[in-house]
Amino acid sequence: MGRKTTIMKDREQRKLTVERVVSIPLKLSWQGWTKPEHIERWWGPKNWNATVFEMDVRPGGVWRYRLAPDAAGEGEEAFCKATYSEVVELSKLVYTDTFTDQDWSPVAGSDMLTSVTFEEAGEGTRLSIITHFASVEQLEAAEGMGMVEGYADTLERFEDKISLYIKGR
Repeated sequence: MGRKTTIMKDREQRKLTVERVVSIPLKLSWQGWTKPEHIERWWGPKNWNATVFEMDVRPGGVWRYRLAPDAAGEGEEAFCKATYSEVVELSKLVYTDTFTDQDWSPVAGSDMLTSVTFEEAGEGTRLSIITHFASVEQLEAAEGMGMVEGYADTLERFEDKISLYIKGR
């Protein structure tokens, strides 16, 4: 562990790129991103919990989830719905992630096109998350609400929690 997460913000292309090499084999990294029981262990920033209501990882499939602060966290719960447009096993996930209300109705203007790529890197996996925003203002708003730190926390939690799972098997 102790690896560094790299974060790049490109205002011109309205995108946020977050990368980290994790000490988890490619197949297990993929499973960590595509199985609800794994996602609930690590998705979201530290001091937050994820609840997966639906996760159908295929083009046209939907992932509905809630993020909520734990006893030590601060903030308001968030409901989100992601719709997959591309799934290349062990290689790539592409989805549009949207904030919703509690009834899963989309919040206007909150769509974020996100791609996650998985690449073997030695005995681990290079994870790259690229999120495209509709406008610079949307990118800035996401940064203002803590999305940059949240992604860094998320990838650190991914490595910690999935590594513990692997060791416990």
